[in-house]
Amino acid sequence: MEEEALTPSEPLALEGSFTHWARCVEVPFGDSRVVSVEQDPDSFVLGTTVWDSSKTLLKFIEQRPERFQRFSSICELGAGCGGLAGIASAIVTGGLADVVLTDIGPVLPWLRRNVRENLTHEEVQRVRVEQHAWGTPATNLKPPFDCILCADVVYEKACVKPLVQSLLALSHRKTVIFLANERRAPKVRDEFMRYLDTYFQWKEVPKAELDADYLKEAIEVSRRQRTTTPTNTSTIR
Repeated sequence: MEEEALTPSEPLALEGSFTHWARCVEVPFGDSRVVSVEQDPDSFVLGTTVWDSSKTLLKFIEQRPERFQRFSSICELGAGCGGLAGIASAIVTGGLADVVLTDIGPVLPWLRRNVRENLTHEEVQRVRVEQHAWGTPATNLKPPFDCILCADVVYEKACVKPLVQSLLALSHRKTVIFLANERRAPKVRDEFMRYLDTYFQWKEVPKAELDADYLKEAIEVSRRQRTTTPTNTSTIR
């Protein structure tokens, strides 16, 4: 991955949920490792700070590695600047799975740097960072994937249909999708659930399987798989 210039960060790291205004967010991983990502709290671009559900999903992957080691290809949609779920997947699979982290163009310099800084030479060999706007063609991502990861991706109504289109375009009947989200706008969540229930069966991940130190009451994690396939994802409604 090419080196890209970023705004210099301050050596400030905050833990827990109060990380939106930090320049650096650190999350312990395993016995002696720390995933440390730089972010830009001054940016007006969505995705340049780490959201809480991504930390929850990272800890879930860390503590349940066997669930992810069976996948040969993993994609994180809306990875943001940190790509915590994608980074965690690359670590637990030890470089044996193809891992693709995606987001919109303005976020990619941060994402590329954080991926590069947090993975070993062996772990990063099969990792790609790619631009992808939900609802647009995704052939550059080389789908379908065995596993798709999403954290804090449901926040406004306009993103719901494009996100579901991307989930359908990147998955097949056996693809396992893990969605971590913080409940915010009830109407937006209901709209998202309506679309998901049309095409995916789902099962909630029990709270007992999530790290209590990185779990808020409003955060929910679910596991989904396809039940039906639309003939044309651009026409779903």
